[in-house]
Parts: sequence; structure tokens; C-alpha cells
Amino acid sequence: MTITQVGHTGRVGGLARALAARGRAVAVIDDDTTLTYTDLALRVSDRATEYPAVASGRRMIGLVAGNTCDFLVDYLAALEAGHAILLLPPESPATRSLVDSWTPDVVAGAGEAIPSSSHHTPPRHELHPDLALLLSTSGSTGSPKLVRQSRQAVLSNAAAIAEYLRIVPGDRAITTLPPHYCYGLSVIHSHLLVGASVVLNEDSVATPEFWERAGAHGVTTFAAVPHTVELLERVGLDRLDHLTRLRYLTQAGGRLAPEKVRSLAERLEARGAELVVMYGQTEATARMGYLPPHLARSRAGAIGVAIPGGAFRVDRPNSADPDSSESDGSDPDAPGELVYTGPNVMMGYARDSADLARGPELTELRTGDLARIADDGLVEIVGRMGREAKIFGHRIDLGRVEAALADRGLDAWCVGEPDRLVVVTRDADRTQDARAGAASSSGLPASAVEVLVVDEPPRTPAGKIDQMALRELVAARSRAVADDAAGSPGELIAHALGLDARELDPDATFVDLGGDSLTYVVLSTKLEERVPGLPRDWHLCPVGELDELARACVPTVARWWAPWRAWARVDTSIVLRALFILAIVGSHTRAIAIIGGAHVLVALAGYSLARFRLHATDARDRARGVLRTAGRIAVPAVLWLLIVTPLTSRYHWYSPLLATNLFGPRSWWEDRWWNPWQMWFIEAVVYGLLLVAALMAVPAVSRLDRRWPLALPAAFVAAGLTVRFGLIDLGGGPQVWYSAPAVLWLFGLGWAIARSAAPGRSDSPAHAVWLRIACSVVALLCAPGWFGDPGREVVITAGLLALIWIPSVRLPRPVVRVITPLAAASLFIYLTHFLVYPPIRDAGHVWLSFAASIAVGLLVWVLWERGARAVRRSAPRAARALRRG
Repeated sequence: MTITQVGHTGRVGGLARALAARGRAVAVIDDDTTLTYTDLALRVSDRATEYPAVASGRRMIGLVAGNTCDFLVDYLAALEAGHAILLLPPESPATRSLVDSWTPDVVAGAGEAIPSSSHHTPPRHELHPDLALLLSTSGSTGSPKLVRQSRQAVLSNAAAIAEYLRIVPGDRAITTLPPHYCYGLSVIHSHLLVGASVVLNEDSVATPEFWERAGAHGVTTFAAVPHTVELLERVGLDRLDHLTRLRYLTQAGGRLAPEKVRSLAERLEARGAELVVMYGQTEATARMGYLPPHLARSRAGAIGVAIPGGAFRVDRPNSADPDSSESDGSDPDAPGELVYTGPNVMMGYARDSADLARGPELTELRTGDLARIADDGLVEIVGRMGREAKIFGHRIDLGRVEAALADRGLDAWCVGEPDRLVVVTRDADRTQDARAGAASSSGLPASAVEVLVVDEPPRTPAGKIDQMALRELVAARSRAVADDAAGSPGELIAHALGLDARELDPDATFVDLGGDSLTYVVLSTKLEERVPGLPRDWHLCPVGELDELARACVPTVARWWAPWRAWARVDTSIVLRALFILAIVGSHTRAIAIIGGAHVLVALAGYSLARFRLHATDARDRARGVLRTAGRIAVPAVLWLLIVTPLTSRYHWYSPLLATNLFGPRSWWEDRWWNPWQMWFIEAVVYGLLLVAALMAVPAVSRLDRRWPLALPAAFVAAGLTVRFGLIDLGGGPQVWYSAPAVLWLFGLGWAIARSAAPGRSDSPAHAVWLRIACSVVALLCAPGWFGDPGREVVITAGLLALIWIPSVRLPRPVVRVITPLAAASLFIYLTHFLVYPPIRDAGHVWLSFAASIAVGLLVWVLWERGARAVRRSAPRAARALRRG
């Protein structure tokens, strides 16, 4: 294929002729159309006539890149018309920066019309005849510095890639990388060059849409950067088996840990495909080296050999740097700078408009990578020149430290500070490994290594680590360290429980200190914001460990839009508590027709009991803990009912006693003016907790529960089902729907669900899955048919299944900040809403009654929590005063 300049004549030029020569072979596929090479050539030729004529001067065409048919036609047409192309990322601050810095003659994209004024306006830049492409380097997106690439460099590199990958016309690649990134663009170049097909895709490999598209079109290959591999691992590498024609997978764009290379290569080889690890830079148009696929497992740490037509050498320093541990060149195995020679080397950099008129200035590329050439001729990268830091006077190669950590199976990235080496990682469970590995490979003491745990490191649009944002992240950590200690997990827990943080035992857990499910709701969100990657069982972790984890963590620093895109992990029980209290209020006010939420909340009560109150070994401690939880529910309920019962006809004399189960009517029609069963949920939960407390007070029963953790919850389920299925007749009506015996099976099922998911409770992951399946079977068999109301029964079943199978969900942080107080205040919303909504709803204001009910419940909760904290704080002082008296 050759590229020749054509004017604004409408004639088919060299590029279009080369495309048309492929005839009816499929060139491009997207969701809307399939283009043959003939179709593509005609579109390119037609679009080329819309660009300004080269006779009036070559222009710089700024093209907003995307994996779409319109972009591809625009791109090829601009080449056909003979202009130089500046590829721009999709609309972003980087796009605006590039356009402002370089002022292209034409900015186009998505097939939009070319401004007619551009045909008459003189070119703004003088362009060298060989200049075809301008790309921002992956490490400097938005920077004024551009890489100048010639037609010959682009074509020679595409030909070399097609040769060593053995691309044939029958191949079909799917786009996984943005085309303004040289790696993504090279996939298009190399496949179109040999008459293969390209499936245009803009979805991530983490989405079902990608796999549906790839499978439907029979793709044979796709490109991956390390982040793509991470996403593949998250969705499951078995997805690759769905691509029955997959021939090979390419990986470049950053070093992949050797163990990941081996693992991925084994996975691909098992299904008859190959992994091709590649090495390149934008300055070399795309690729410089590749690892032959048969060596992917045995030489996973190497980048391989030079591409066809290229060559590598290693330049070692001539003299030793007094501050460096590098060799002075006498050691032939010592690393040096990797230098590449080949026809795909860039013309040079452009830092201002005058550079665009300059011809080729380089015959070789000094990569900036430290490398060695092994005895078998394969190149191994050992670090990065220029990524050095002086720490306590020692020069540290950050790239080498990162490589050493990768060899340990750690994804980690380093930032050097004058007084410490900062290691950023997502592996919250391996902070000690990261610290030890960084200390060993850098020669620094472990005390000089700091580890930061993040949910996700900042990345460039191409998926590479954004080094500038990484440094900003470390700077933010430094500012966070300066914050007062009130934000530490220990301080937060002490504040929530009304304790003195200075007297907190660092070996005590949240549960040991008296924490319960209601306090857990509020603290979970606060701690998750303070400690990204917070363990789900943090309530069982010693406070000292949580404090240490917080010191090693900092939330990811993202760009200006990050506060609205940041997501947080939330325990499913919290989400269900919030959603179902809204559903309860909504159904009573008639604003929302979702019924059944209170029954799921009964299961949540049993679930929370097992998570927070049954970890102690002493029977009396267990009983006291359960009684405290019962008191957290019963005391505010009784106080509220004592206040409001004399003021309204909605409650009876036994309501403040929580005795509807004993004295209440057996049907709805015994008293139609008020509903004594309004507090059934409170009574059922309190009765269930009191029963558990009584059982746990018996040492033999407590020992039984520790030895056979599913025995008691199973007994509760069995006892409750005797009422549910009428083996024990309580008289019908509310007695079989709302009484404590009737819902006991839900309480026990929630208890069993918590036990089936508890760490260390099951013999194996498979055993835990079978326990969850058993809980699911109970839910699916026992909820349907209970009320004769399918809608209500579906809600109950869905809530139980969510609790069983979805331990947590990720939600936007603004949503979390709404859900958390709703979940924490659910008890008070339930208590108060019965008196708030009726007069407002009956006046015709349904949604106002709903909003008022939620607002009043939240207000009462806030007042109660403040009062309770004040009482807890004053109690020790009062006791000391009594002792002094």
C-alpha cells in the first residue's frame, strides 16, 4: 500500500486504490454496518474531496479519535488528501490543551462537515512533506510536545507487525484500545495493510457487550495493556473460551508481571491460542520488540527480540556515577540504556510550530529503558532511566523496584520522596510484603518505605499509570497525615460508641467494644472513606490493625470530576435496610406500592445478630451482648410508645409493653379503628433476641453453637415453619403473618445466612456455596404462597436472595451518603411514621406524607444518638463522682 498526495479533484488516489484492490473482502464491521474494502475505498475517496486541496498547502487536521466507522473514514481520507493528522483524544481537558497549543487548520471528527472556510484560509503551519502523523506520547497527553511520524515509519511498522504476528486476510481484530494511542492505531494499520478485518468496538472487556460483539463476529485477536489483563482476570479468563476463533492475544503498553504472563499464556495455550508480549513506544510508531509466543512461559520476564527490520543494542555507561551502584562498563552483563534502530523511528519531537517543517532528525531511538541482553539473545528490561530518586542520599531506580515487586506478584507503583520511598498498591492484604520487597530491592530500611493502598491507581486514557497523578496522590497522602487524629478508625469507633479513645484497647474489636448493627451502619461508610479496601469483616478486626491500615491507605486522587465518579463498597445489608424502610413508608403512605420489606428486615435482624453478638466464647458475655442489642431496639420503642399512646387512639394499653402477641386481636376486624399490629416488626425482633439471649446464657447451648454454628439457626427456621405451614395453628390472620412465632423462620434464616458467609465457618469455598444454596432453597420454597400475594412474596424472596449471594455492592459516594443515614435511622423512621403520614396523606398529599415521615424519623434518630452519646460520656464521670463521695 502506498500513500500519495491528491488534490481536491474527486479522483481516486493511492490509498483509496490500494483499499479498492482488496475488492469484496470485509474491511470494517461495526454495530450498524459492514464495509467491504471497495465500500471503504469509496467512502474514503468521497470524504477526501471535502478536505482542502493540497495545491493550496498541506494542512494540519485535528481528528477526534474513536473506534467508530466515521473516525476511520475521516482518518484515511485525511491521509488520502495528503494532509498531516494530529490525533486527539475524545473531548477532555487534554483535547482542549492540544487544540489550544497547536491550533490545527481543521478540527474534525465523527463525520462532521469540514468548514468551507478552511478551503480558503492559508495553512497555519509549514509541514514537512514526509510528515503524516502527530501523536501525543502516552506519558504527556495534553503536553505541547508531539511525536512526528512519517508515512514510511507508519507503513514499515505496520508491515513488520503483520509479519511477526503472521496476520492474514482471514484474521479479524476487535478494537480494545483508543486509536489516538499508538498501540490501538497500529492494530488498525497492520490489519488493513494485509486485507484483514477490523471490528470496531468502544466497550470495555469488562462488559457483556464486548464479548457478545467479539463472539458474534468471530474475532481472531485483540490487543491488551496490563489494565486490560486486570479486567480480564476480574470478569474471568474463561470468557476467552467463548471466542472460538481466537488465534492470539497481544500485550504491550507496560510491563506485565512474569507470573501473569505465564498464567495468561497457559490459559491461551490450553485452548489453542497464543500470547504475544510486545514492547514499543510512540516514538517508534508503535512496536520495537516482541517475545516469540513459544517463549511466553519459559522467558516471561523478557521483552524478546527486535521486530523485522529493527535492531537492539545496550549502551552501558563509560564511567561510574559516584552516587550510583551501576557498573562502569567493565561488566558485559551490566544493564545499560536500550537503543533501537529501524525504519519506524520517529522523525523527532515537535515542541513548537517551527519543528513541523523539520525533516527526519533521528536514525536511532534511545528508549530511556535500562536493559540487558541475555545469553539467549532476548532483551530484558530492568528499570527506567530518569525514574530515579535520591532518598537519604541513596539513588534508587524506581522502575527496578517496581519490577522486583512485580516478580513477587504485586501490582505496585513507586514514588520517591526525599525522606521515604512510597509504594502504591491495590493489594491491601499484602502491605507487609510490599514494604519488605521494596526495602530489599532498594537497599533502604523498611522504616523508610511507606505503603499506600488505593482502590485503583490513576491512569491515562490509554490505560497506563498516570505518573503525575500518582505523585499528586502521594502529596495528598502527606496532607492527610497532617490531619488531626480524630479521623482515625479508633477515634471514629470510640466516638460512635461513646468511649474515650485514649483508653481504647488496640487489640479490642468493634464487637468487643459493644458495637452493634445500628452503629455498624454509620461507621462502615465513614471507615470506607478513610480506608479504601476496608475488609468486609472489619468489625472483627482489632482497632490497632484498622488504625495501621488507615495509615497505609489514602483514597485515589483522580481528576477534577472524580468526586462525582468515585464509588464506594457498601455492605448489602445496609442497602437493603435503607431500601426497605423506604418501601415500608412508601407502601403505608401509598406513594410506593412495594410490600414485604419488613419481613426482610426481620431476616436482617437475625443476620446482624450472628455478625455482631455471637463471637464471644463466654456464655454470659454472649447473653449480655444479645440483651444489649435487644435494648437498643426495645428502649426507644417503649419510650416512644409511652409518650404517644395516651395522645392517640392508634395504640392500646399493651402497646408500650410490646405485648400485642399476647393481648392483641386475632384478626383485623376485632377493632377496625386502630391497628394494634403496627409494631409487630419491633415485637418480633425483640422476642427473637430475648429468646437467643436466654439460650446463650446456658453454657451447654453456647458451646453447642460454637461447635455446630448452623444448629440453632436451623432449629429456629424449623420451629417458625411449623407456624408458616399450619402445623401449629395460631388462628389465622395476623398471627400467621406478623406474630413472633410466624416470622421466627425468617429470623433464623438471616442467622444462618450470616453463618454460611462467615470467614472460617466453612470447610472450603465449595462448602460455603452449598450452604448458601441451602439457604436459597429455604427462601424459594417457604416465601411463595405465604400471603396469597405474589408481589409481596417476590419482594421477600428477592431480598433474601440478595442477602445470600451479594455480600456488597459498589455505589457512587453521593448515593452512599444518602443510604447510610436512612439505614441507620430505619428503626426511628419505622416508629414515628405511623403518626406522621395519616393526616398529610388523608389531605391528599401522598408524596409530602412520605417525605415528612422520612424527615421526622431522621430528626428523631439524630436527637436520640446525641442524647445517647451524652449519657454514655457522663456515666463514667458520675460513677467516679459516686466513688469519691
